[in-house]
Amino acid sequence: MTSEATTSGAPVGLREKARIERYRNIRAAAEQLFNERGYEQTTTKEVAELAGVGEATLFRYVSNKHELLLLVIGERMDMTIQAIEDADKELAASTSTARDHVERIYAVFRARAQFYAIDPENVTSYLHYGFKAGSQLGAQSIAQGDRIIALTASILDKARKAGHLTADVDSRIVAQNCNGTYIHEVLRTPAREFRPEDLWGRLHERLRVQIEPLFRL
Repeated sequence: MTSEATTSGAPVGLREKARIERYRNIRAAAEQLFNERGYEQTTTKEVAELAGVGEATLFRYVSNKHELLLLVIGERMDMTIQAIEDADKELAASTSTARDHVERIYAVFRARAQFYAIDPENVTSYLHYGFKAGSQLGAQSIAQGDRIIALTASILDKARKAGHLTADVDSRIVAQNCNGTYIHEVLRTPAREFRPEDLWGRLHERLRVQIEPLFRL
């Protein structure tokens, strides 16, 4: 039997190689159809057909259509949050003033707004279904939100230590409010027929009145 090495160095047999290939095909098919038609308009049957597998086979890899959304948008979201965290580490090295700390918070949410604007329909669906308790999709969405909240709270904590922030501010609650504001703006954009590309402008104004009064600017 022929085999190839994985990135961990362990050999992969032909059966496992085929399984990985089917998984990749399913993910690629879901991403293509979601991009072309949107999550809501895409069926699992269509994803299976484009991936070259039967629908029964598809359901051996995912339990439902929500998990296809997890594969496509969840992975992108993880990569985006990692990029946000990496970018903030660079900004932290040159942070000194109160305004610097405020701008770091804005940078976090500006990047999230840009991520949304690239694929608004599918990101909205991802956040919407992420609120459903007990799902794998929900667990991943919550964990991603927690990373943003933790990053925002850490910026606020550092601002307090530097004497730029009012002492009695609960950084965790402020960070949760900022994240909640982002989610609310995303979910109300289609309901209000707002333009997705204008999300950052609306979000920035709401964040500004929440954050700036807490700083000694």
